[in-house]
Amino acid sequence: MTAAQKRLSGRAKFLVDFGPLLIFFIAYFFGRRLAPVFGATVEPGGELFLAVASFLPAYAAAFLYSVIRERRVAPMLLVSGVAIGVLGALTLILHDKTFFYMKPTIVYAMFAVTLAGGLATGRNFLKTLFDGALHLPEASWRLLTKRYVVFFALLGVANEIAWRHLTRDCDLAAAASCAGEAQWVNLKIWGFTIVNVLFAIAQAPYLAKHALEPQKAE
Repeated sequence: MTAAQKRLSGRAKFLVDFGPLLIFFIAYFFGRRLAPVFGATVEPGGELFLAVASFLPAYAAAFLYSVIRERRVAPMLLVSGVAIGVLGALTLILHDKTFFYMKPTIVYAMFAVTLAGGLATGRNFLKTLFDGALHLPEASWRLLTKRYVVFFALLGVANEIAWRHLTRDCDLAAAASCAGEAQWVNLKIWGFTIVNVLFAIAQAPYLAKHALEPQKAE
């Protein structure tokens, strides 16, 4: 089986990347209305705990599906999987929302450190992530990786500022209503996703300029 055959199809990749986020969104904003259908109730302010409890198994299923189909664990996927699993579990076990608020900060910081550490040790994890789908000279891979290091670091800082500001009047260890929390959830799901897409699109001219034909790359 070739590397191209091992990659997820476009539809499968979309579901793996955004399926768990969609479940998180539905559980957070509609969970209180849907809970009675299953004979349960969700107290005001408990939406985030419900969303995390719904998100974790969905993410685990998507993670396992990706690994089984592609027969490999991409470094970035492993980093995010460990961080999401640990921080999500701590959120539920300790009943403290702080861990999940900090999840994007920690994940983006780990992405930045992983990519930067790879460059420092002569390994380009961004190139590994593309798995032959993109062919660039080594110098171009290094510059693209440096851009992503800075980008992920800035996203981590942005999340840290956002959640601390938006939830400054909330009781993070209690299931209490908090208007700023919903704003942060929208920022996490839609804001950061859109920014990631826009950043990737912004790299298109650079990639088009430096892309190599597969035969030349080899």
